[in-house]
Amino acid sequence: MNAQPKRLYAVLAQPKRLHPANCITLAACAPVMLLFLSSVCSAMEADNGGSREPNDVAEAPSITQTPTIAQPIQQAQQPAEQMPEPQTQQPAQPATQPATPDQQTPGQPAPAATPAPPTGAGGAQSASALRTEVFGLATGGGAVQALEEAKARPDVFTPVDIAQLEELSIRQQVRGGRDKARAMTSPDRFDGIDSALKAADNLEARLPDTPEYQQVRYALAGDRVVAYAGRGEMEKAVTSYVSIPADQPISVEALASAGEAYSYLNEPGKAEVAYRRAIQQQAAASTDVATRGYQYGARTRPIDLREGLFYALTDQNKFVEAGKVLDDIAASLPPPNQVRPWDLANDDYLRLNRLRAQYLIYVGQTDAGLAELKRLEEQVPFSAEVRNAEADAQLGKGRNRLAKDMYVAALNDHPDNIEALAGLGRTSLNTGDYANATAINTAFGNTFPENGSVRNFKRDYDAWRAPTVSTELTGEHGAAAIADEQFTADTYIYSPPIYDYWRVFGHNFYEWALTDIGRLQRIRNGIGADFRRGPLTVQGEVSRSTGGDGRTGGNGQVEYAINDFFKATAGFDSDANDLPSKAYVAHIWGRTGQVAFTYTDGDRRSADIGYNIGRYSDENFHQEFTVGGSQRLFTFPNQQINGTLRFGTSSNTLQNTPYFSPSRDYSAEVGMSHQWAIWRSGERSLLQRFYISGGAYNQRGFGTSGFWAARLEHAWTFHHDITLTYGIGVGRHAYDGEQELSETAYVLLTVPF
Repeated sequence: MNAQPKRLYAVLAQPKRLHPANCITLAACAPVMLLFLSSVCSAMEADNGGSREPNDVAEAPSITQTPTIAQPIQQAQQPAEQMPEPQTQQPAQPATQPATPDQQTPGQPAPAATPAPPTGAGGAQSASALRTEVFGLATGGGAVQALEEAKARPDVFTPVDIAQLEELSIRQQVRGGRDKARAMTSPDRFDGIDSALKAADNLEARLPDTPEYQQVRYALAGDRVVAYAGRGEMEKAVTSYVSIPADQPISVEALASAGEAYSYLNEPGKAEVAYRRAIQQQAAASTDVATRGYQYGARTRPIDLREGLFYALTDQNKFVEAGKVLDDIAASLPPPNQVRPWDLANDDYLRLNRLRAQYLIYVGQTDAGLAELKRLEEQVPFSAEVRNAEADAQLGKGRNRLAKDMYVAALNDHPDNIEALAGLGRTSLNTGDYANATAINTAFGNTFPENGSVRNFKRDYDAWRAPTVSTELTGEHGAAAIADEQFTADTYIYSPPIYDYWRVFGHNFYEWALTDIGRLQRIRNGIGADFRRGPLTVQGEVSRSTGGDGRTGGNGQVEYAINDFFKATAGFDSDANDLPSKAYVAHIWGRTGQVAFTYTDGDRRSADIGYNIGRYSDENFHQEFTVGGSQRLFTFPNQQINGTLRFGTSSNTLQNTPYFSPSRDYSAEVGMSHQWAIWRSGERSLLQRFYISGGAYNQRGFGTSGFWAARLEHAWTFHHDITLTYGIGVGRHAYDGEQELSETAYVLLTVPF
């Protein structure tokens, strides 16, 4: 398609070569040639932009348009070695003001004071038409061809023009390289982008350090934003983006890539700004088609921008604004009865309905969102994006095995679906299939650094592979039947996985207490290992407590996940840490054991039943039985309210002990918790939880009394698995018939490093 326009441009560029005998014939055929030129250029545009969206037609560059990137005619008539003034976008002048040479557009005739050199029939108008056609060709996807045409006419195109056309050629290479990367899964998928980045570096190195080339440098920075984001180097993409002044023109695609980079780096606030600017620029009637970003390969479409904005808003818990974005998408689509089977609006409606379903899940209406995704799956059974969204929702609910089966089913139909494979890797980590997770991580390698799903999997994988330290600090004042003052610190340090399924750990427990019968300082150190594979987790530890009552002991625990909902645990400790403090002060130690059976359905409901026993060194035999559960009562965006109900009873064979030891007691407790997502920015978040409970307590021999408790807690997530939780609480409870008020404070910290 490019050979014919080149030949036509050659005729326009060299009118003196026409034989006089052919002038009359050419004049007679001029209308036919103009018609032929128009059809060829239209075909060329269609060929270069064959994937143009229906709503992009109005923005498509045409060779009859006048791109503002072109220099005024007067600059084209300067000698080639003379540098023109830097190009800037000037606001439109009122019609009553005469155009100055600096304001004149290429389509206007030159003023009489600056006559153009003769260029054959048509004079300066031929140069103007040539410039219009060449820059229109460049912004329409034929930048390489346009650059060749411009270099052949140094009398029309200045060095700045040539630099601008080279930048458009590089921009075209970037888009082509990005399309190649998106279509391929092999390690060489970034070859096109890398070549474009090298070309950008070479061009910038050749540009003179003068003001008139500054806009070319800014345009190259925009190209680098798209290129770096396309190959997953998001920090470099952001660096290139911030190097462009806010008052300079930038393509929609560069803005969208900046938003993508900020989202990838967990800075959704900055991503929101970039996406909003891109949407505003896309909707504006810009005269500079080169800044709109709809002219190369797989374009950034309006729905792409709004989808990016939607996720940037939900990553900040701005659900009201995210809902408005969905309304904007719906308003921009044609009525369903006007959509034809081959229209891209079909895909847009599918994407919109998927986003609406995900929106319901994000605001806590998980069941309603899953029902919408199921309905979409029935309508489009082989849609990978719908099936992945459904599996992601199940994964978020904690139904790891179900999600794993769904990802496997999606991969059976779409073997090259990267998102499904990444989801399978995450569920493999959660279900203890670490060998499969390692194989998936190896298969990914560094091939898909730009993919968000792969990033999420690798983030989980790296956290699993990292050594981890966790500590829990607790302090209590009051409740003299237990201790007047008490402080405990329980710390674990885990090694990285060994042969995938094994870890070793060190354990330190420290307790200090002040009681009416003396002080306590208890230290216990241990070393152990745990084995995690599939649904089974086994942990064992050998320990030694220090001091006059120090002894060597051991403890262990077995946990088995029956399915996504039920789990059974059993444990034993020969030198337990959870006896009342006064027992340790009185040189009493104990052996304990426990079994428990739990049911969990995400964070919406749970139930548990447990039985604990303890044999103390003073021959006391302690038993405790508990049963309880919780249920989601209300769900609002950023807030949720749960109700709890719990019953318990305990018994001891010895009374008149130094520590609190009722022969039999009963308790019934009802409570309510409120969770508020105060702040969120990507994976960083702050949750506030408030708990209040009360009930009746009966101690044999002392009757029944009421009790209550309240607690305020903050839970921070700083970077994925780095979490900090702290809280304070107050409560009132009866011990041996005496009501006592106590205050508590606690801190829990987990850091993989």
